Amino acid sequence: MSIASFLESALQDLGYAVRSLRKSPGFTVVATLSLALGIGANTAIFSVISALILRPLPVAEPQALVAIGDGASIGSISSGSVQNEIFSAPMYREIRAQSRSFSGIFASGRSGRLKLGTSLGQADASDPLAAARGRLVSGNYFSVLGVPAFRGRTFSDADDQAAGASPYVVISHDFWQRRLGSDPAALGRKLTLNGSPFAIVGITRPGFTGEIIGTPTEIWVPLSMQEQVNPGRSFANHWEINWLLLMGRAKPGVSLAAARTEVQGLFQRIVAAQPPSVVPPDRAAELARAEVPVNSGSNGFSRLPTQFSRSLFTLLAIVGVVLLVASANVANLLLERATGRKKEIGVRLALGAGRGRLVRQLLTESLVLATLGGALGLAIALWADDALVRLVAGSGPAGALPNPLDLHLNLSVLAFTLFISLLTATAFGLAPALTATRVELAPTLKESSRNLAGASGHRWPLGKLLVVAQFALSLLLLVGAGLFVRTLQNLERLDLGYEREGLWMVELDPTAGGIAPERFESFTLDLLERLQAVPGVTGVTASENGLFSGTESGLNVGIEGYSKGPVGDVEMAWDRVAPRYFAVVGIPIRTGRDFTAADRKGGARVAVVNRALVDAYLPGTNPIGRHITVPGDEGSESTVYEIVGVAANSRDHELRGAVPPRFFSAILQADDVPGLNLEIRTARPDALKEPVKKAILAAFPDLPIDGLDPLSVSLGAQIGDERLVARLSAIFGLLGLLLAAIGLYGVVSYAITRRTHELGLRMALGAQRRGVLWMVLRETLLLAVAGIALGAPAALAASRAVASRLYGLSPTDPATLVLATGILLGVALVAGLIPGARATRVNPVQALRYE
Repeated sequence: MSIASFLESALQDLGYAVRSLRKSPGFTVVATLSLALGIGANTAIFSVISALILRPLPVAEPQALVAIGDGASIGSISSGSVQNEIFSAPMYREIRAQSRSFSGIFASGRSGRLKLGTSLGQADASDPLAAARGRLVSGNYFSVLGVPAFRGRTFSDADDQAAGASPYVVISHDFWQRRLGSDPAALGRKLTLNGSPFAIVGITRPGFTGEIIGTPTEIWVPLSMQEQVNPGRSFANHWEINWLLLMGRAKPGVSLAAARTEVQGLFQRIVAAQPPSVVPPDRAAELARAEVPVNSGSNGFSRLPTQFSRSLFTLLAIVGVVLLVASANVANLLLERATGRKKEIGVRLALGAGRGRLVRQLLTESLVLATLGGALGLAIALWADDALVRLVAGSGPAGALPNPLDLHLNLSVLAFTLFISLLTATAFGLAPALTATRVELAPTLKESSRNLAGASGHRWPLGKLLVVAQFALSLLLLVGAGLFVRTLQNLERLDLGYEREGLWMVELDPTAGGIAPERFESFTLDLLERLQAVPGVTGVTASENGLFSGTESGLNVGIEGYSKGPVGDVEMAWDRVAPRYFAVVGIPIRTGRDFTAADRKGGARVAVVNRALVDAYLPGTNPIGRHITVPGDEGSESTVYEIVGVAANSRDHELRGAVPPRFFSAILQADDVPGLNLEIRTARPDALKEPVKKAILAAFPDLPIDGLDPLSVSLGAQIGDERLVARLSAIFGLLGLLLAAIGLYGVVSYAITRRTHELGLRMALGAQRRGVLWMVLRETLLLAVAGIALGAPAALAASRAVASRLYGLSPTDPATLVLATGILLGVALVAGLIPGARATRVNPVQALRYE
């Protein structure tokens, strides 16, 4: 057949398929909706995966970019020693200077919270908490990425030469539009960031929001201005303060493997060249074996792939099962439709049409349905993406910045939708087409299509097998959804060791507020006293790390009565807390006492330990009065703490796993100025936010405040992954169940229709209506039970595959399996009851005359 003939016949098939589907609007609508739901769910999940993992940065030749460091550590700061996953400013300068594989390497790091001053002149400026997302970057940041300015200029190496000498910023196009009202005179305008003035020198082109995926950057600041952006903190020349991620552009012909080899060698040579005061010998030995993460930088940096990629691929597998259920449903509809067209097909075969030609015709109808389903599914995916991205990003405070992911349509999403539409068309259309064209001409032309519907004589025809498969897949979905939902419930109801209700969190940065070390003690006590006087506040305290804040501290210590090696041989978690910390949070003190306002500088250093520490290192002893020793840095003395209390175990950073050993010291005895996380216990949560904010700013107007939310917000972020999977798996499980129920209802209804003569004859011979109803229900339940029997082993195997994602229950949890089975049987009863009741109303006389 020539190409022209093939195209002509294809167009004929297409026209016939469209006309045929127009004649059956009910069938077309149901089939299209079934496919749209399955395809739309798959496209929605894939679009998020594409935005997180597959989509390249909107920069010049993104495939040449190489990410150096742990891409998930976008806001991390680590002090104490040189690290191999995030880097100090001196380490960056050495790597950049010695590298030969890159045409350029830039550095970027967290700016912290950028508090905008009133010079903004916008409505936002009336709120002292108005803030923007910023990033401190090296002068070659934009040139390495290949991003020109939309207006003005970007940075250059000259902006990085002298500390504090380049008070300039580049702003995003989105920031210019939203916060500055697209002001044409924005260039040169002054912004006040954390109390320091900066001039706008450039605006990035539309669509560029930085190299951090999921966290759009609004303001870029030169690295040379770090101390102005973070008042009281200096990171520029400290080897032990690691806070930068690096990204380079490989020279032409340099592979990723070659770049990785060079970076690894450079890092180890640079570490080996440092004196012991910078890298102690034991740390140098560790770093000599450590590997520097070097990966493709085309997709930028983000913590979201680490946090959510496993969940999204799990959901992609789930919606794949939903698509299989939808495909089976449409295959059943097509099978019933083809059965009714046997006489038409027989006539066409008798007139000389080839079987292959008829199969192609029927597949064309399937392709039209898949195209309609794909188009509608794409629309559903676009509608669902906004809700899905809110689940991925987690719930934020009111006024949060725009959605962190750009989910606009691109070629990869369109190609994916097209691919699964074509795959689905072939999957659900081929079997009905082959079945429909396998007819015996003589009987077909003599008998009515209705009588021939069940002429095959098989006990389990294809339609019933498809229903069995749908129920097996539905059981798989329901068991998975049940396990994920119960995991979420277990985590939400987990005993933290204190009452979570009525506990609010506020994060403060005293250093950025101008608080010097000598003022920290009086500042903290004054702040706590002022907040205690706020109406509705029943207690207030503070800690350095906060409850479920995402920050954690640890120390190597020696424990009196346990350590047999050198001081510092025990590694454990550590926090510094304010007076009455345990009383306000609600953690019981089992032995000894809580911290008080008397635990200040000049007094004995004191510590409270948790029960896990006692059980691990001092079992069967009284720890009160024993000492914990923290070794000093090079040339400094060790710090010795006396244990004055033992607190009950509590969960303050992680919900999963065992509570780790932890010791707490008095924050009033700090020699530096730590960050503060306030823990406020209140009886009036609805009227707390504004009074607390006003009380803080009335006394300390320059103090940056970040967040003022109940603990439930932080806890929600901890289980955002579990919530995403639980909610969507439940939705998709119910969707699969609905499709399976529709498929079962269709098969049973069709069976009742073609067995009208048989049922009428049975009732004419004395069969009771109850018996007819049970006969229908028995066949319905038989299909459901067969599906459950087929699906149970698959569900158990899939449950074991996700065992690491579960909490508080086993993958073979019998309650979940029983509940899923009960739901399926209940749905089968309902799906069979309606056509069964219709069967009992068959008039025997009319049924006997029908033939």
